[in-house]
Amino acid sequence: MKLPTIEGPPDSHEPKRPLGRSLLWFAGLWVAGLASVATVAYALRALIL
Repeated sequence: MKLPTIEGPPDSHEPKRPLGRSLLWFAGLWVAGLASVATVAYALRALIL
């Protein structure tokens, strides 16, 4: 069984990812984090009341 390898940083001659795509990933991760924190907060509040 071959173990997966960890890739290093991209080479300097490779094109960078478009800024819009990176911002969409950032916004998606932010929304997911916000939703998970809100879910845990409301679940804990329901347990208290």
